[in-house]
Amino acid sequence: MNIRYLFPSLLVLFLLQACGDDFLNLTPVSAPNVTNFYQTENDVRNAVNAAYSTLQSGDLYGGRDLSDLTEYRGDIAFDNDPSASSGIRFNIDRFLAGSTNEIIEDVWQRLYQTIYRCNLVLDRLPEVVMSTEAAQQYEGELRFVRALAYFHAVQLWGPVPLVLTADDTETSRLHLRQPVPEVYAAIEQDLDFAATALPASWPAAETGRATAGASRGLLGKVYLTQGDYGRAAGALETVVESQVYRLLPSVAEVFDPANEYNEEILFAVVFTTANTAEEHGYFFNSAIGDFIEPTYRSSFREGDERAATIELITPPGTATLVPAKYFEERSTTGNVGTDFPVLRYADVLLMLAEALNEEGYSPDGPALGYLNAVHTRAGLPAYTPAELPDQLAFRNAVLQERCWELPLENHRWYDLLRTGRASSALAAVGIDISNDDLLFPIPNSQVLIYDNPDGFAQNPGY
Repeated sequence: MNIRYLFPSLLVLFLLQACGDDFLNLTPVSAPNVTNFYQTENDVRNAVNAAYSTLQSGDLYGGRDLSDLTEYRGDIAFDNDPSASSGIRFNIDRFLAGSTNEIIEDVWQRLYQTIYRCNLVLDRLPEVVMSTEAAQQYEGELRFVRALAYFHAVQLWGPVPLVLTADDTETSRLHLRQPVPEVYAAIEQDLDFAATALPASWPAAETGRATAGASRGLLGKVYLTQGDYGRAAGALETVVESQVYRLLPSVAEVFDPANEYNEEILFAVVFTTANTAEEHGYFFNSAIGDFIEPTYRSSFREGDERAATIELITPPGTATLVPAKYFEERSTTGNVGTDFPVLRYADVLLMLAEALNEEGYSPDGPALGYLNAVHTRAGLPAYTPAELPDQLAFRNAVLQERCWELPLENHRWYDLLRTGRASSALAAVGIDISNDDLLFPIPNSQVLIYDNPDGFAQNPGY
């Protein structure tokens, strides 16, 4: 069953009953639901689909909330409407949001709902009769999705509760905030397993499921984020050597609505207008004018084809402005089915160039080739060693290339954090931040539930 299509609604009911307003958005699941539901491999398959489905939520990849925390937070896109919804998005963008901000809380809850759905199935998986191969495949998919959720959580909030089983409410209160290295270690373990348990590719009917390449690509990003450049390079080189993925001739082709989930996509959250439950509104749209920072627009070099991807289009019959890379003709309901790219091959090549350069600068080593593959694909002349004469120059070129190649793909804030450039990048567009602003506040509802200043303290500055 293609996971673009909705899984059984009864399963949604079962799993949503497990997501109330208590700590980590969990409430106990009744014994009949948990014990009786997982009887066959098909039950497990449907439950795995339910774990994927949380990624489609408007709080994550199906709407704007996660982008508020990962893209608008940076220096490329801005919210220019302080009056909308009492400024809850504007305040995130301008580093004014506090611990009661609804968007921040919604993303927290949806990430932990995703984690809980994965845990729920992983706990019951050994009890269901199926082949070893099928069981490992489902476990790999679940652990990939769980790792992705935790990767967002640890970057957004730092130490977070590390919950790896589907606990009831009282037990879940024992999961205090864990040190960042422990969270990353759990993410690495999940992705290591997924990389060996998942296939290199899926049949077209299974489009949207995690693969070995997606697992290794995300693992490389996890290592890079921690400054473990050797292991990052190793994981990313495996993706390149697999020859499963390639750069398409142009970025425009990557985002062509008629060519989704193409050979450049390692993992995307899939949507479709064939099912109204899996449509969404336009990504990164605005009704009050251009939301792209002017200095960013002017930063593109002459001839760079990527500048066209952030040009704004007004869909017929609307006053909305939509970036070209996410434009698609609307369905009869007024929505679209554009997939959201989580990880693509250009990102892998640039991460690999970064990791190799940080391991040791080489003026004519493979890192330059990976950087130039992306750079020249955009219609620009290749960099020469003379133009990037040292490690710092190369480092700056890779970060700038990521800025041109990956705008509005939810990477920019994480790139600024990883490279230590957040303060200087924001200052360049008129926003001064402190070290406390590098993490978001823990939602106040969670702090109050715990009432534990030692084990579940609020982040500094909030």
